[in-house]
Order: sequence, then C-alpha cells, then structure tokens
Amino acid sequence: MSRFTVVCAALVSLAATVSLADTVYVTSFTTGEIISYDSTDPAGTRTVLSGSGSLIKPGALTVGPDGNLYIGEDGDGATFAPRISKFEPATLTLSTVVAFGSFEVFPGSLAFQGNDLLVGRNPFFGNTGPIVKVSNATSGTVAVSDYTTGGSLASSPGLALGADGRLYVSDQTYNFGTSIASGPVKRFDPAGVFVGEVIASGSSGLAGPTGLVISGSTLYTASIMTGTVLRTDLGTDVTTSFASAGGAFEVGTLALLADGGLLAGSPSGSGSIYRFGTDGTLLDTYASGLGQIGGIATVTAVPEPGGVTLAVGGLAAVGWLARRGRRDRIA
Repeated sequence: MSRFTVVCAALVSLAATVSLADTVYVTSFTTGEIISYDSTDPAGTRTVLSGSGSLIKPGALTVGPDGNLYIGEDGDGATFAPRISKFEPATLTLSTVVAFGSFEVFPGSLAFQGNDLLVGRNPFFGNTGPIVKVSNATSGTVAVSDYTTGGSLASSPGLALGADGRLYVSDQTYNFGTSIASGPVKRFDPAGVFVGEVIASGSSGLAGPTGLVISGSTLYTASIMTGTVLRTDLGTDVTTSFASAGGAFEVGTLALLADGGLLAGSPSGSGSIYRFGTDGTLLDTYASGLGQIGGIATVTAVPEPGGVTLAVGGLAAVGWLARRGRRDRIA
C-alpha cells in the first residue's frame, strides 16, 4: 500500500470523527476590541483582530453575505456619531459603511436581508422607532430608510429573519430608574408590516427580550432580567424555557453554532460567554476579559470542493483526494 493511500485513508477516517469548528467573532462594548477564537478552544485560540479603542461602543455584530463583519457602533454621544462599520478579517481593515446623523439611530442589533442590512435600536440609549434598512450595505450606493411599519417599537436589541422572510424583533422597554427591562417579541411580514406578538411581555418567563436567533423553525430569545434563553416553536408559537446562565444581565446577544449549540454573551460587564448544548445544558463558560459583550457572530468551516477540510486549532488540513501525487497544503 502506498504512503499516499495510507494518508488519504487517515484523512477520511479523521474527517468522519472530527467535527468542523466554528470561528467565533466577538466585539467588546467596553473596550472597543474585536477578537476571534476557535469554538473548540476559546482561550487557546483567542486572537485580537482590532485592538482596544478601535471601535466606539460596538453594540451589534453580524457577518455579511460577503464574509465581512458588520458592526453597529453607538458612538460617544457627543463627537462620534453612531454608525455601521465594516471589518474585513482577511485584511484587518476597518471602514465606515454609513454614519447616522443627529444621533438618531443607536444600533442594538443587525440582520442581513440579501445585501441590505436591517438595524435594530439599542434600549440602553432610550432609542425608539422602527427598524431601519441600510440598502446596498455590502457594496454600491448606500441608502437609509425605515423598514418596519406598525407595531410601535420601544427599542429592538434583537433581530432574526425566518426562512420565509418574516422578521422577529425584541421590543424591549428599559426603565432607567429601576434598571428593569420588559417587553414582547413581535413578528413582521416580509414587507416589514407588523403582524402581531409572538411572546407577550412577562409570559413564558420572558423578562426583557434581547438577543434573537432562529434555527430552522425554532426561535431562541434571550431574557435579560432572568439570565435565561427561551425556545419558541414557530409552527405553533409555543414558548418554553431552554437554558439558563444563572443571573440577571448574563445573557444578551446570541449566536448559533454548527453543532446546534448556542452561544450567549453577557452584557453585565463580566466578559462571560456561555456555551449551551442542543438540550440547553450549560457546557462551559469562557471568561473573555472583554467586559460587556457587544456582539457575537459565528462562521463555520466547510470542506473545500474536491477535498476534505479539517478545522483543528484554527488550521485547516486539506486532503487532496482527487488526484494522486498532488501536494499537501495547509489552508
């Protein structure tokens, strides 16, 4: 048996037993940093992509269809206006997509609808109003307009788009006097027209809806006052408890993992990022050192065409199975 055959057999065997890792991107609302890490080894693979102070209060993060990171910065309330910025991981380049004049929109959540970016509002700036659409956010001439109509929104720190185009919004009211958040989760049709409430304020354990993510026909909602995550069957709108991080203000932004698990970032200032299994079990907690977590987004490694790609410790070992004699390469 040739060495080539042995190596190929080993790669195929390893591919069958090793699951591909997610690259996790995180922004710090406290320090303005962007970091990345491998979901299988957060501490060991932690990489600073953009250092402290490079962003001003980044309160939202998502990955665009072009593979770049889009970040909602809330600014300093005086000289640095809220804006949408783009960070290109391949070149470590940071640029401005659009700035919101007169401090009218303070980004609290982001979701892409094709190449258009939907922007929710941050409750901790008392920012009320409809969801905003930034047309052509990835390229071309950018235009800003209101997207939703009806269903008056106190704020919107969570956005999630279903496969059918319907939009789910965390309509959070934050009381600055009592530091208590409340509000429902609302549904809008693909044209942005209000349809109704999915979870009423205070029902099913909901106390201050914040981050939202959708996996198939399941909606996950962060309940900020209880430190829990709720799960809603979008076929029936039945909501049940899913997971708990054990304290108020310990779950805010949410992100899905390729294995069906869930990440939740803490807005409390603890810097904690919680990883939950598919059954809601708390599997581990990563002490990121980032203070308030502004946003989390994930990208899953995928096999390259014609080869087997293994994501191990942030490196991809690519097997050349198509042709004998082709050189090994590391991506």
